[in-house]
Amino acid sequence: MRWTQCLIPTLKENPQEAEIKSHRLMIRAGLIRKLASGTYSYLPLGLRALKKAEAILREEMDRTGALELLLPAIHPAELWKESGRLEILGEDMIHFKDRHGRQNVLGPTHEEVITDLVRR
Repeated sequence: MRWTQCLIPTLKENPQEAEIKSHRLMIRAGLIRKLASGTYSYLPLGLRALKKAEAILREEMDRTGALELLLPAIHPAELWKESGRLEILGEDMIHFKDRHGRQNVLGPTHEEVITDLVRR
């Protein structure tokens, strides 16, 4: 792909919503764009940088013998109740029932899932 055909929407001015310098620079450089509060789209250059960082981390993890996992974003609410963090996070978590009527949450972190995986 030619560089002139790539989507790189740069900005001259600092974005109003960005408070941290790195955040301002990523938006101005055309790496990311805000979709909603706390939700960003990775643009082609941002995705490329993200994949490069992942490759470096994966290479270093492989060198040390570490293992990589891919954990689900949807967690059973029971795991969060067991840890006590369901009540702490409360309405900040997205709750929903699956087709069987079981309560699930969209997990912001994976501590509960990895702990459950290792203990079993």
